[in-house]
Order: sequence, then C-alpha cells, then structure tokens
Amino acid sequence: MKTRLFSMLTLLIVSSLSILPCFAQYEAHTQLNLPEGAKVRLGKGWINEIAYSPDGSLLAVASSIGVWLYDAETSQELALLSEHANSVYSVSFSPGGSTLASGSSDGAVHLWDVSTGTLKTTLRGHTGRVDSVSFSPDGVILASGSTDKTVYLWDVSTGTLKTTLRGHTGYVGSVSFSPDGLTVVSGSWEEVRLWDVLTGTPKSTSIEHAEGGNHMSFSPDGSTLAISGSSDKTVYLWDVSTGTLKTTLRGHTNGVSSVSFSPEGAILAGGSTDKMVYLWDVSTGALKTTLPRHITFVNSLSFSLDGATLASGSLTEARLWDVSTGTLKLTLTGHTTGVGEVSFSPDGTTIATQESGVYPMSGIIRVWDVSTGTLKLTLTGHSGFVSSVSFSPDGLTVASGGADRTVRLWDVRTGTFTILTGHTDGVNSVSFSPDGLTVASGGADRTVRLWDVRTGTFTILTGHTDGVNSVSFSPDGLTVASGGADRTVRLWDVSTGTLKTTLMEHTNSVNSVSFSPDGLTVASGGADRTVRLWDVSTGTLKTTLMEHTISVHSVSFSPDGTVLASGDGSYGVMGRVRLWDVSTGTLKTTLMADMEFVYAMSFSPDGATFASNGGSDGAVHLWDVSTGTLKTTLMGHTGAASSVLFNRDGSTLASGSWDGTILLWDLAPTPPDPPRLTADVNGDGVVNIQDLVAVAAAFGEMGETSADVNGDGVVNIQDLVAVAAAFGEAADSAPSAVNLSAETVQQWLSDAKRLNLTDATSQRGIHFLEQLLLSLTPNETALLANYPNPFNPETWIPYQLAEPADVTLRIHAVDGTLVRTLSLGHKAIGTYQTRSRAAYWDGKNELGEPVASGVYFYTLTAGDFNATRKMLIRK
Repeated sequence: MKTRLFSMLTLLIVSSLSILPCFAQYEAHTQLNLPEGAKVRLGKGWINEIAYSPDGSLLAVASSIGVWLYDAETSQELALLSEHANSVYSVSFSPGGSTLASGSSDGAVHLWDVSTGTLKTTLRGHTGRVDSVSFSPDGVILASGSTDKTVYLWDVSTGTLKTTLRGHTGYVGSVSFSPDGLTVVSGSWEEVRLWDVLTGTPKSTSIEHAEGGNHMSFSPDGSTLAISGSSDKTVYLWDVSTGTLKTTLRGHTNGVSSVSFSPEGAILAGGSTDKMVYLWDVSTGALKTTLPRHITFVNSLSFSLDGATLASGSLTEARLWDVSTGTLKLTLTGHTTGVGEVSFSPDGTTIATQESGVYPMSGIIRVWDVSTGTLKLTLTGHSGFVSSVSFSPDGLTVASGGADRTVRLWDVRTGTFTILTGHTDGVNSVSFSPDGLTVASGGADRTVRLWDVRTGTFTILTGHTDGVNSVSFSPDGLTVASGGADRTVRLWDVSTGTLKTTLMEHTNSVNSVSFSPDGLTVASGGADRTVRLWDVSTGTLKTTLMEHTISVHSVSFSPDGTVLASGDGSYGVMGRVRLWDVSTGTLKTTLMADMEFVYAMSFSPDGATFASNGGSDGAVHLWDVSTGTLKTTLMGHTGAASSVLFNRDGSTLASGSWDGTILLWDLAPTPPDPPRLTADVNGDGVVNIQDLVAVAAAFGEMGETSADVNGDGVVNIQDLVAVAAAFGEAADSAPSAVNLSAETVQQWLSDAKRLNLTDATSQRGIHFLEQLLLSLTPNETALLANYPNPFNPETWIPYQLAEPADVTLRIHAVDGTLVRTLSLGHKAIGTYQTRSRAAYWDGKNELGEPVASGVYFYTLTAGDFNATRKMLIRK
C-alpha cells in the first residue's frame, strides 16, 4: 500500500508544480458564485432576456439565478452576476459597454462593472418586478419600468433617483429613450406614455391602444414612435414631439406581435400572428411588400445595422430576408420549441436566436453566421422550472424533470447533461429504478415514460386521463406507481409496460406517491386532503390519514418504513409536515416553518434528518426527526425548492428549484484534524512537496524550528532526506502548487549522496528524490498555453525544455507584425510553468505602449524547436 501511494504521489508531482488554471472534474460554470454549503450547481436557470455588448464581444443573459456573461466568440461562461435575490428579467449595456444594468423581480436594479464583474451600485425604490431597463444615449441616465406601474429615472454616476414618472394604470413592460435622449417612452398593456426627460413631465396625454400593444420602436431620428396594436391588427405611427397620431398602418389579418424600424428609418417591419412580415414605407404609410408566410406566427424582428437584412423569428425557425428585394436569404433551423428573440451583433456578422415556445423559456441560445447561415455557437445549460430530481443508486447521476418538457441526466462529477425528449408537456416527476438503468417520468401530457438510461429510448405507459403528477419505483424495480390529476393511482408492470392495478378512492387530484421500503405498501397524497395507504399485492385501501385540512402535495417513507411524512399547502396558508406512525396510523409530530406549499421532502438514509422545501425564497430546511426541531436552513435558490433528495450515503442533498437549477449540498461531516506528523513541517496534515521546500528554505537555521525534523539543532540535508522518506504519509489529496525546479532537486540529491547515508530510512528518502528528479525532467520540449487567457493587462507563457537551449519568445499581431521579442537567455532542462519561472508579457509593444484588444500569436524558439500558439487580450 505504501509503495503504491508513493508511486501515485510521484506521478502527481508535475501537476503540483504548475499554477496554470487547474479545473476540477466539474465544468467551470458549475462552480461560479455558489451559495454557502453548496458544492456544485447543475443548470443555469431559465432565460428572460439577452443583450449584446456594444462592441459585440459579450453576450449578457438575464436568467432566473442572475446574469450570465458569455464570451460571444467562444461561448465560454465568463461570470455569473448573482447578487439579485430573485430572477433577473431585464438587462442593458451602457452605450460605452463599461456598465451593465439588470432589473429583477426583487424590485432592485443593479449596476455592474463589466470588466471586473463586481457590483457597483444597487438602485432601490421599485416595489414590483423590474421588467425593463434602458440607458440614455449618453449613458448618464438609466430608466427602469416596473410592475408597480412606475418608471424611475436614475443618475448613473451617483446611483440616486432623479425622477419618478407616474400615471400608468397597468404594469410597465418596456421603457426606451429616444435617439436624442430627450424623451422616454414607457409602455404597458393598455397604454404608451411619452415623458420629457429634463422635467419628468408627460409630453402629451397617454397614447391608448388596443390591448397588448406594448411592442414599440423609435424611428432612428426620434421623431416617430411605432406602436403595435395586438388585437386590432394595426400599427400606429405617432409624432413624438406632439403626441399626435400621424399614420395608421392596416393590412395585418391578425394581431401585430413585433415592430422594428430600419436603421435609416425609411421602412417599418411588422410581424404578426397571421404568420406574415409586412414592410411599410414610413413616409407614405404604403405597404411596400409582404414577405412569404412563416409556418407559425412571427414574434420577433431585427434589422442588421446596414439595413440590408431583416431577421424574423417564429415558433419554428428564424429567417433572414433581403430587404431590397423581399427575398428569403437563409432559414435558420434546429430550434425545437421556437425562436423567442432574434438579435444582430453590433457588426452585423452574427445573429443570436433565443429558443422559447414553452414557459419558462427553454435554455438554448444559438449564434449564427449571417453570411452562411451556419451555426457558430450554442449556449446550453439553461432550462425551465425543475419540478423533480432523483439520484441514481451509485450517486453519480441526477435525473431532473421540468417545465421545458425534458428529462435531463446530469453527471454530478462534471456538471454535463444529456437531454431526453419525448414529453409533449411539462415533466412533473422523475424516479430512478433501483438498478439505475431506467428512469420513470410522469408528465402533464398524461403519460408515464420509462427511459433506458444507456440509449435514451423510452416506453410510453398510457391510461391516465389527466396530467401525471408523481411516479415512484418499487424497491425491487418491478413496479412503477403513478399518481395523476385524474384522481387515480396506477401500478404498472415495468417489464411489459402493462397496467396492473388502478386505485380509485381519492376524490381529487393525486399529487404524490411513494413505496414503503419493503415494497408492500404504496402511499398517496391528494388534493382531497387525505393520505392513503394501499396494499400493493391486492390493490385494497389499508388506511386513510385525515388530519390535513388543505391539499397534500408530498409523501415520503422513512428508510425503516416506520414513519411516513406528508406535506400540505395552499395559497395564503402556512404548510405543514406531518410525521405518522405507519403501524398505527397515528400522528407523531407536526413540523411548521415559513412555507406555503410543501412540495419536497426526503429522509436521510439513517432516518435521523428530514429535508423539506421552505418558502418562495428558495430555502431548504433540515429537521431533526426525533425532536421535530429545525436543524439548519440552506439558502441559495432564487425560487422555491420543488424537490429534495439525499444520496445513498447521506453526504449530499440535491435540491431542484423553480429557478431552473439543481444545487448539490455538501452534508458530509468535517473530518477531525489529523495528528501532527514529525515530517509535516508546515502542519497541513500531509507530508508533501511543501514540506521539502520549507526545509530547503530554512537550511542552516539553528535552534527550535519545525524544519529541524530530526531534532539535532540544525536544519540540513538530513532533515530534507527525512521528509522525503516520509513523503505521502497521511496524504488524502494532491499537493498544491509550489515553485520547484529540476536544478534544485538535483542539488539536494547530490548533497544527500555525499553524506554516504546507509540506513534504510535515508536510502528511501534518496530514492524518492531520484524519482522526483525524473518527474521534473520533461521528455520533450513544448510550448504551453498562456494564463490567464483571455487576459488584461498581463499574462504568463509557460514552456518546458527537454535539453538546455537559448530561449526566445516572439509575439505577433494577427497580420504578422512583430509586436514584442522576449529574450529569455540560456535555460537548463526543466519545466518553466510557475509565475516566477514562466515567460512574462505585460501586454506592451517594444515601445512600452499597451497593445489593443484582439488575437495575438506567440512563438517559442529553443534551439531547433519552434512552436506557435494563440492568445487573446480583452480590455
């Protein structure tokens, strides 16, 4: 065992010497801004809005858990801005791109520093959801519109409220500045209002329109405002200065769902639920052309900046049109639930399409090359409400079901997922089979599906006449129970997919089903306020538990089967968890907390702890089963937890939420501090590289010091050999980064051999140093990736040499121009990866001037060796 551990640690040494970004097993985005106690986040939340930065380098995504910032070129997640307490509904970049504004259902508006991802200012005052934020053209003022029926104008530099605009009788869904910055237009479902920015007064009486007319667009010169009339099939053009109606555009045969001016203002495009796009001559009000019919209604429009191309999005695809001829240029296909938004990049070379079609919106954003129609990037991981989660028996996979009609299988080690599609409506419940090979899912489409985890294929179980709310496998995996809104519990034969029994005593929707650990009983909880226990073999009703006074939403057995938990809930009423004695049907305990609906419950494997969801704040409660007291509350979701489940050993709790994510909480007890080892110089509980370096750093010191391992009063090579001999003792993790070179180890080894140490411990230490030297000697010369990358303003360029050489690094611009030469001199064999050894570039040219943002190439020359790699500066 000791020899094997020694070999493993030796193999790890090379990686321990580098401070290059060292990603754990998890994908990087799963670790961004995790709440306290969580170890990984699966999913990114559902999407409300997307926005390009002015220079097109960034894509901001307003989601249910915060604002995601993506590199628009590589699709890499750069940051998660997650200071909001609830879902983010609106985002907008300042004209210069240095500041990002976000509005949330918590009523707050946040201003973020884009370069650092830090929160600059929080603007508070709204009492409702902030559905729209917009900067003035000069970036000095921010307008925000809210469901509290107000528009606020904020001073961006100070974060103070300048003006409150009141008068709307309905929710304000959109705000926008005119191009000259003198007018703010705000739209609600019933009316549009124009406001003088300088005085904060209305510029005219409100512009009333047909219901649903909150799609608006300013003409480029700011003189005209186009407003769509959803139900009256018209588009209105209003004079901004006077508030009078200039023109009414008629011709749509159904509601108008989107309007957009061309960049020069001569053409107005209108998209409609009649599946058509209409192009109007703004000066005359005449219809110029009608673009061929989409398969489904058109819900989004966007002109390219040169006005030559119009993008239209429908529920089936996005289309790119030649504006001058009205001909179809390209059709962008691949969306499965529809295109909710289309947005050109500032340079017009790419277009982003956001997939939608179900609420909440599905989580895919696609970025396309406008000239070819080819797919450049796909941003995935976002999803709708997570309604249910289930661990595989080995704990390595989490299945989730949600409102986006999919079942997702998440690898808990990496955060990656596989999507299983087939349901035609939201998935309400998922359950892994005991052998981990099958997942059962119940959906609002009235079906139960059995999925083969290995192939993704499924078997459909039909019979329910309304949505299926809950599914559960029997302990032997031979039977699946399903509870539905049709008031029935059904037991299915897994091997054949046939219906075994229908249990029909409930008088309202069955919301939850659960098998007892011995498989002899199935419990069901319903909207009829009852919990019923059924005999699985006969299908007869054994017991009805009737203490609940409101709808029962969840039921769960304790691991030993002696206790049954049931949770209820109703709007405006605090939900309760009741713990029942299964053998007698008597109520043992009632747990009360700040929750309206108890959707989620789970016992720990030892039965000592009980988990349940909290309120709409996303809380997860952990209870002591024996006393009924609250042990702790886990906070991190931005929407109510809809499902909780312990893994098999109780070390992890998974919680799925309406915010579209799953959090894995670390519940493993903190191990006690290990006993101090004599050779553990730095006291971190393991004898490793750091201890060798600590001894080397203290060479020659006399007196009492931890580096004097053998206690002879002086730190010398014998202490170093003693550490090497104990290397790996009590080791439970790979050592972290240190600055150690082959030359240093060679010197240690030479010094040790000169002492002629013959005892077994010293010989073992010398052998370790020999192995360490081998691991530090590269087999081949190589140029490695710079870090950080992208960077601003500096970067380090690592490399390794298999033989001594004169080393030079040259940095070139994309066009081949030489930017900087770094002459590193003659270097010995070794790995040059740490900051103190790698090549360093400060981002400046030979004249000492900072270089511009963009792609650069760096070339290493070492003897006959040459290699080139790419790096990116972003400012």
